Order: sequence, then C-alpha cells, then structure tokens
Amino acid sequence: MMKIAGTVILYNPDIEVIDNIQSYINAISKLYIVDNSELQVKESLDDILQFPHVVYLHDGENKGIACRLNQVCNLAIQDGYEWLLTMDHDSSFIKKKLDEYFSCINTFEKKENVAMFGLRYYGEQLQEGCIASAVNELITSGSVINLQLYPYVGGFDENLFIDEVDFEYCLNSVTHGYKIIQFQNIFLNHNLGHLSYHRSLKTNKLTPRTLHSPLRIYYGVRNFLYVQSKFKNNFKEDMCIKRKGLMNRIKNNILYNKKRWQVMKYIFKAILDYNNSKMGKL
Repeated sequence: MMKIAGTVILYNPDIEVIDNIQSYINAISKLYIVDNSELQVKESLDDILQFPHVVYLHDGENKGIACRLNQVCNLAIQDGYEWLLTMDHDSSFIKKKLDEYFSCINTFEKKENVAMFGLRYYGEQLQEGCIASAVNELITSGSVINLQLYPYVGGFDENLFIDEVDFEYCLNSVTHGYKIIQFQNIFLNHNLGHLSYHRSLKTNKLTPRTLHSPLRIYYGVRNFLYVQSKFKNNFKEDMCIKRKGLMNRIKNNILYNKKRWQVMKYIFKAILDYNNSKMGKL
C-alpha cells in the first residue's frame, strides 16, 4: 500500500473548510495544513487540529502556492512519505470516490514513472473502475504527487506565486520523461470561482460567467506568458487551448466585471511585468 500524506493550503478560508478537510482527513497518514493568511485561522480549526496526525504551519506571510507546495513536499519527504495529496481549501471528496481513487493509484502499473495522478472536477461518475489517460495538465487540487520523482522534476516554480503552478509542474514532468495520469471517471468537488449570471451581449439571454478579481487576472496573464515562453518549442496544442481559455476569461471580465477598468489596468501591468522579468508576488 502507498504511504501517503496530504496538504491543504489556506488563505482566509470560509467555515466550509472544516467539512472539506473532514472529507479526506481519515484517508491519509498525515495532514500538513499550511495557513497562507496573514492572520492565522488556527482557532477556527479546533475540530481538525485535535487529530493527532495534523501539522499546522503558519508564519504570517502569504508566500503563494508554489512556495508552500515545495515546503510541504520537502517536509513529507523528510517524514518518509512517498505520495502527497494536494487540496485547495474549497475542495472535498465523497468518501467512496476517494477510496476508489487511491485504489486506482495503488494498482496502476508502473506508477513509479508517474509524476502526478489526478482526477476530474466536474461531471458525474458513470462507470466504475479505473479509466486512466495520459494528459499534460492537472489542477493541483485533488492531485497526488509522486515524492520520489519530485526532486528530479525540480519542484514547483516559485516565479509563478499562484496561477499556472500546476500547469508548469505537469509540463516540466513530461519534459523530464515522466507521465501525468488522470482518472477520467472519478470526480472531485471543486469550486472554480465566483459564478454569476449576466445578460449576453450577443443573445440577450442570462448566462453564467465565472468572474475573477483584477489581481487574479494579472497573475493569469503574466504567468501564462511566462509558461508559454518556458516551453515555447513544445506543447503547442496545450498552449493553444490554454490561450483560448485565458482570452475567454479576459473577455468575460472586461464585459461583465464591475471592476473592468481595473481589470484592463492589471492586464497591461501583467504584460509589462512579464516583459521586465518581474515575477513572484505582486
């Protein structure tokens, strides 16, 4: 059986984080809770911190996703773990699905050559069993990192801070000759952002749109340009899909976001900062 730890990275989480953590805490041998909030939220986690296998980490600074993932990967390696489940504070599992997920990983042939396993974050499970596909991208939440390959991949790129951290790690893993495997019929409960309804300028119908803060648009634009440049001679199809998704996000936020002028300001700043090699935390 796998020796697996888990981590969840917090940033000013809602009270729902308790239920989310409880959905997977009993399936792992150790949980590293990393609090990226400036003011710690430890008091609101009393129900979770009573578990003997929970470690709470907080230093009063938001150091981003990449830095914290590197921190926890190194801690888990030091503690003797081979695999690390990575979760967002707004993600959860149905217990049956988590047990099935871990079973699929455990029985996967040549899993020693897989840098990261992952699953889907939308839809319904229509088939039982393990339907695995080699992919070039997974989201961090719900993924399981092979800690034995982590040092060879080179860790997560801390230039990115947040956004595209998972994309870069996956592409880097594939470049090193390792596989990224997604189970197509196992799903995670994951919040993709704030969903609101707006009247389409084309059809005049109310349609759902996922809107983001201007700061997240900044990181999305700047970090995509960085990753695209880093892997500029490879993964052309993946970059095309990613570019179209980013352009759609930009379009929705310029048309429907109440802070559209700030969004445009941050887009220009993202391009300028990328061109001037200003990376990391804004």
